[in-house]
Parts: sequence; structure tokens; C-alpha cells
Amino acid sequence: MNAVLRSLSLASWLLFRLPLAFSLSFVALTLYWIFSGFEVAKELLHWRLLGVAVGTLEAFPNIIAQPLIQKLYPFLEAASIVVIFFLGLLLAYNAAALLNWGLVRVRWKPIRYSTGAPYIFDPVRPLDPEFANVDRIGIVLAGGGAKGAFQAGAMKAVYRYLDEKNALSKVKVIAGTSIGSWNALFWLADLVKPDNGWQGESVHERWWQSISAKSLTAPSWYVPFLRNAFLSTEPWQQVFTHIFSKKPEVANRIATSGIHFYLTRSNVMSGTLECATNNPNPPPITDVAYDILNPGDLAQFMEDLRTAVFSSMDLPPLFPYIRRNGKVFEDGGVIDNVPLIFAAMDACDLIFVLPLNSDFEEELNETSVFARLFRVMDVRQGVLERNGFKMAYLYNELAALRQDAQGLRKQHGLPQTLPLTDNTPLATALRRTNRHANVFTVCPLRSFVNSSIGTQEFWKRKEASKVFRVMYDATWGLLPNFHFDQPEYRVRMALVSMGGNVTWDEEF
Repeated sequence: MNAVLRSLSLASWLLFRLPLAFSLSFVALTLYWIFSGFEVAKELLHWRLLGVAVGTLEAFPNIIAQPLIQKLYPFLEAASIVVIFFLGLLLAYNAAALLNWGLVRVRWKPIRYSTGAPYIFDPVRPLDPEFANVDRIGIVLAGGGAKGAFQAGAMKAVYRYLDEKNALSKVKVIAGTSIGSWNALFWLADLVKPDNGWQGESVHERWWQSISAKSLTAPSWYVPFLRNAFLSTEPWQQVFTHIFSKKPEVANRIATSGIHFYLTRSNVMSGTLECATNNPNPPPITDVAYDILNPGDLAQFMEDLRTAVFSSMDLPPLFPYIRRNGKVFEDGGVIDNVPLIFAAMDACDLIFVLPLNSDFEEELNETSVFARLFRVMDVRQGVLERNGFKMAYLYNELAALRQDAQGLRKQHGLPQTLPLTDNTPLATALRRTNRHANVFTVCPLRSFVNSSIGTQEFWKRKEASKVFRVMYDATWGLLPNFHFDQPEYRVRMALVSMGGNVTWDEEF
């Protein structure tokens, strides 16, 4: 049964999920190799390879060489045939990948993803009193591959709620990792609101309804021990240009949005976090380096932004490393999958956090190497997310304790701060300047993810459309019940089921 399922999965990849230019040429070349080319190559190479192997053994003293040759000769015969056969398959794969890459470069088929103009919100409308005491709003978008469809639906609800409260201008920070960086682009470009009313579909929603692995990635060349990636993001980068760079009004909106963006990536060589930002004076954070992008030169800015986004989404081992300024980068989720710290350190007092890993329960798979690899990645991302929420909880707890301590010191006529020379934990805590931040967070349950769309399943466009709508409806129902105008020191995560029901996780 497992063998049948694996065969069906392979057929699905070759016929439906990979580009036809690659699939058809690879199948044709493979069939030619099996039924014709292999015999020709074996006649030409078999005895030569065998001669090289025997000649290598003959370099040993005769007393050792002759027994080795006698014993190993059948093995060397078989090994040379196996090497020739798999060398032919490797050549067929790379030839098909090269053909497809050439067609991608010349853009042989139109890009399927729709574009649109940025939404222009009315600054004259009065601010809702609910947000009168909110100074700076931050949006934090976690990584999770195709699970970003859940996040996108929740984003639409948050965007709509802030728009109806006329509070969109209070969004000052957006921080993203991996697919969160991609979703962040649509917020920065104001492509989240539908152009025909909130019941319609935006450019962002239509993007998720149109996803397919073949339109976003392409097989890349591969040679064992010389290459550690299998796919190219060249088609996806063309989609970036199509949606965000080609239209001047969209590129200008991103460059002039007034929102500080922080798009994280992992420095492969140093094992530290690096962040692309448009903030000329980003907050100093231990072990975080910044790549400050300059919006003054729009063309260069968009080129640098594209590099920033795709290095943030550089999921290992699928995609090759991305290099910039002599450094090598891969997916930001390797180090921090929910970059809460940037919104906190940029003085946000209200933070919307949209994670993608609520729990880690899953049935055991003992047959697939890739299933095991992605399982490890999911668990690791989830653990990093929970650590981020623990940080937010402790961040608020520290602010509350400092506030209480300052109240007690005032009550007893003592100075509000202690001398700089005092290095006790209390003095250090009192000298900190972090403010309390309300945190609104919503996340799909793991059971919802398992029954719909997972990290690598970018071919499930129907499922992506469905989860987008469920998360939008659930988040829209939650927002009116959150007290944005009152301090909330707890961190509570709303967990959404497949039916749209909500439970709460407060164990941080």
C-alpha cells in the first residue's frame, strides 16, 4: 500500500506539481536513457571504468593486488554499470532543469498572479476612541511556508478592523520571517483591502487562491557533493517584480509607507540573525545585525528588498543560499520564527502577532526522509514561536513590576531610578525603558493545519483559499472583544479550529 501511495505521489509531482517543461523533458530523456542510451553508454564506458578500477588496484604490491582483483572483480563490474546508469539519470535531470530554466528566463508563459493599485485610506475620518491611547502598532508575521495562507486571512481581518477604526496610520512596525516577509509586502503596499468592498477579494487573497509550486519554483541543477539545494526561486522572484516593482505606484507606496519593516534572515557563517530594514536608526539588539535599505533610490531599493524577502524565505534544503555583501543567508525561521523583539524594541504599545504553530502533535511517519525533515522543522519553528511569546510575557511582566516598584519608591519618597553604578538586578530593571505592550494573537490549531495545508504544500490552492476565509472570519469575530483601550498584561493565543471555533492558550 505504501509503495502504491509513493508511486502516486511521484506521478503527481511529475505531472501536476512541477513545471511541464521540466517534467515532459525529464520523462522523455529518462525513457530514452533506459531503453536506448544506457546500452550505448555501457558499451562505451563500462570497460573503461572497469579498467580504471583494476588499474588502481594494480598499483598495490602484487601479493595484495591479485587477491583483491580476483575477489572484487564481480563487484567492480556491477558498480561500474550502476554508476553509468545513475550518471545518465543525473544528466537527464540536469538537462531537463536547464531547459526549464531557459524558458523561465525568457518568461515563456504569462505570470498567473493578479496585480492592483494600493488602497488609499481617508485620513479625514475621525480616529475611533478605542485607539485614542495607542501610540504605535506593530504587526509580527511568523514563518511557516504554505501555512502563510492562515496568516493572510487573519491579516485581512486585522487590516479591515484598523481601517474601520481609522487606525491604519498608527501601524508603525511590521516584522516578518520567511513567508511572513512575503505577506508583509502586501501590507506595506496596501494590497490587502479588496478594491470592490470588504466582501470582495484583494490582490493578496487572490495570490493565495492562485498558488502552485510550478509557478513559484523551478527545479535547479544538482550534482552530488557539489550542490545542496534542489529548487530555484527565479519564478517567484519574477512574481515579486510583477506585483510590487512593475507598477510605480505600488513600489512608491512600499518605499514611502512610513512603516518600519524588519525582515529577518539567518547568517549561515556566523549563525546569527540579520535583519533588512528601512529604519535608518534601528534599535540595538544583541547579536542582531542590520542591513539598512535606502528608499531614496527606488530601483535599487526594490532590488534590495527583493533580496531581503527571498533570503528571509530561503527554506533549507530546498533553495540555494542567497549571497549579499559577501555574506551567505538562509531562512530567518532557522533562528527566530516569530520576530516579536523588533516590534517591542521599536516602542510599539499594541502588537498583532500571527504565528503558525500552536502545538506539535502529529502521527509518526517512519517511511519518508523528507517527512521527518519537515517534522523537525515544524517542531523547531513551534518551539521558537513559544519562546517568543514567553519573551513577550516576561517583557510585560518586567514593565508591570517596574511600574509597581516606581510607585512604591514614590510612596516612600525614594528616587525613581537607582544610580548607574548600582548593578543589582533591581537597579538594572528600573533603568530599562521598555513599555507595556498589548498583544493580540491568533493561530490555527495543528489539527486544522494537518487537515488542510502544510508547510511545503504550495500546490493546494483550494485549501489555501478555504483556510484564508476561515481565519478571516474567526479573527474578525475576535477583534471586537479585545480591549485595545485597556492595559492587558496577559498573553493569550486564540486557537482556531477547522470549523472556525476558538479556544485559548494562556500557558506561557
